[in-house]
Amino acid sequence: MMRHLFVLAVVLGVTASLPQTMSSDAPHSRLMLVVSKKLPGVTIYDADTQQALCHSTMGISPHEAAFSLDGRYAYVPVYGSSGVGKPGTDEHVIHFIRTSDCHEIGTLDTGDYKRPHGIAVGQSGTVYVTAEVAQSLLVIDPKERRILATIPTGSETSHMIALTRDEKKIYVSNVQSKTVSVLDVRDRKLAQTIETGAENQRMTLSPDERWFVTSLGPDHKIAFYRTRDNQLDFSIPMEGEPFVAKFSADGKYLYDAGHRAGQIVAWKIDVAQRKVVSTLTGDLGHNAGALEVNPFTREVYISDQATSKISEIDPETWKVNKQLPTEKIPDCMAFVTVR
Repeated sequence: MMRHLFVLAVVLGVTASLPQTMSSDAPHSRLMLVVSKKLPGVTIYDADTQQALCHSTMGISPHEAAFSLDGRYAYVPVYGSSGVGKPGTDEHVIHFIRTSDCHEIGTLDTGDYKRPHGIAVGQSGTVYVTAEVAQSLLVIDPKERRILATIPTGSETSHMIALTRDEKKIYVSNVQSKTVSVLDVRDRKLAQTIETGAENQRMTLSPDERWFVTSLGPDHKIAFYRTRDNQLDFSIPMEGEPFVAKFSADGKYLYDAGHRAGQIVAWKIDVAQRKVVSTLTGDLGHNAGALEVNPFTREVYISDQATSKISEIDPETWKVNKQLPTEKIPDCMAFVTVR
């Protein structure tokens, strides 16, 4: 269990003068990032003390973000004013933020590739971002802040991605199309389209990259697909609607956050047994944004967009350690060690 004091500064009267540095301490080596849709922008914290360090605002709500490999920068796509497949603004900008002070060092206008959303950074440092409206994945050079290539997904509402370590394949969740696109990154092409039979939300790879996993909320199950042939291996039935999942570092467990009867539910799944071994309900909130595993403590974090808080869960006891207030409508979370 974390014994550090978690201090989240709730900033009132946020203006366009941000970024605002909230701490003048020595450089921080481990960082946490939280995207808040109604800030709108990102807040960066010291991951050890949980002290808010700075935040950066942008015009319309971002949903996702990712750190550079060295942790010195954050990449923040601005999606738009609505949710996946819903009417709203179609934004087309990615912000590049310096993490030491949340200063914006530049932007990339993605042009006709609108609603940039799901984002991953490869071991090469290359940035990969979905462009939902254009049914595409963007391959981006973050140093030059330019689009190197685009890869068609072949489906609408291309929302989230999972990238293999060798950067050869990307799995794309096409939510309302009820498909997963398998992209050949090297040859810049759509390799395969997988029918999931239900709307699929969020993608994650097992640590050994044996499976890619997606939550099929309307069908009340989580689907495990083999990466070697992209075929369904097995599904796990859920009492509720699973939404977002991440593996434990050793791959023994899959943690999922979803919904049941208007409340967030957190499940702990034993992968070998292929079943839920712990369920957590209660005051987790009403609208799950993201689930992330803290790589430094192994604790599980779930953001609730309805009540603007993050629940920190002990992976052993599967109980809430504490709940942490955030800026309005928290979604994506990320961790990094600054090098």
